[in-house]
Order: sequence, then C-alpha cells, then structure tokens
Amino acid sequence: MKKILVVEDEENIRTLEKLYLQKEGYEPILAATGREALRLFDEQKPDLVILDLMLPELNGEEVCREIRKKSTVPIIMVTAKSDEIQKLEGLEIGADDYVTKPFSPRELMARIKAALRRYDWERLADTAPVEKLVFKDIVVYPGKHRVVKAGKDIMLTPKEFEVFTLLVKANGEPVSRSSLIKEIYGGSDDEVFDRTIDAYIKNIRKKIQDDPGNPTYIESIYGVGYRILV
Repeated sequence: MKKILVVEDEENIRTLEKLYLQKEGYEPILAATGREALRLFDEQKPDLVILDLMLPELNGEEVCREIRKKSTVPIIMVTAKSDEIQKLEGLEIGADDYVTKPFSPRELMARIKAALRRYDWERLADTAPVEKLVFKDIVVYPGKHRVVKAGKDIMLTPKEFEVFTLLVKANGEPVSRSSLIKEIYGGSDDEVFDRTIDAYIKNIRKKIQDDPGNPTYIESIYGVGYRILV
C-alpha cells in the first residue's frame, strides 16, 4: 500500500484528503506542522507528499527544501487560488506539481495517480537495459532517472528530469513551452502555464551550470522555448 504524507494545518481539509486517500487504497500519514512533516517523512518514508505552503513552525517552502536535500519523491503542493508567484516559487524549490485551493478531491487523486505512475516507472526501469544520452560532459540515463555531470550525480526532480531529457533528445532543435507542457502533463491543462516550464529550466540550470547566470547548456529562444547548446 502506497504511503501518502498529507501536510495541511487546516483540519477539515486534512480530514477530507485522508478520506479520499483511504477510498483510493492509499495509506495517509497526517501532519499539521512543518516540523511534524519532516519527522514523519524520515520515519515513514512516504511514496508521495501533498504539501500546503502555508504552515506553522516551518512553512511549506522550507519543508520542500529539506525533503529535496535527500529525496526525489513526488511533491504536490497546495497553493492559494490564482497565486501565480507562489506556484512558481514552489516549483523552483523542487515541487513537481500543484493544485490550488479550493480544489476538487478527484483532481487531486488524479494528479497523485499520475505522479506515482511516473515515479514507479522510473524505479522499475532500473532493471531495463541501460540507455544513455551523451551531451557535452553530461550523461543522461532515461531509464534510471539519472543525470551525471563530469562523473558526479545531479539530483533532478521527476519533472525537471523529464524536461531536461526531452531537450537532450531534441539534440539542439528548439522545443516550445507548449510542447513540453503537452509531453509532461499529457495534453491541455488549465492549471499549467508557460512560466511553469521556465521555473523547471531555472532549477535545472542551477544544478548543472557552474554559473547559472551565463548558461552554456540550455539556451532560451525568445517567443519559442528552449534548446540545448550542442
């Protein structure tokens, strides 16, 4: 049974999420504060985290940063409705997806299932024959969710890894933001906007570039999207 860590300080929302998770066959683990969330994450080793950004003690951003120091487990953040800046900040610190309040429990369950499918596929692919993509001093192993730069592993979140792999596979051809959204989120999604992709690119550059302000791996193409510099 998959374990889902629910980090939410509002008891009514926390209870609602618990009921829907149980109905879908998951084991919910509940936390009302950021500190409690980090303790339970270490103790319970959940398969996915639903993380509200507005929390007592430690806010959701701090919790997300701490989790990302040690794990690539999927994180779905819960934000205030129409708060685009908050969404981008969450993505930039390592969240994989987001829903806005008030949200549909069915939509949340669908996002959980999609995130877990991707994550499970990446872990199962470890037994597949090794495929690798070589780009400058970087090697990407699509089946293993692994990126190595100059012999050192680079930790990318599942969504960051998907974006980077798609760019590397394009081999220098421009890839539009809309194409990346379609590939990663599976068609049209009103909750996803172009700056979501920009946030992923910003994170990737921070992790692979010696100087993120002077990109030599991924180029922005105004009005189009991105491409790798081969």
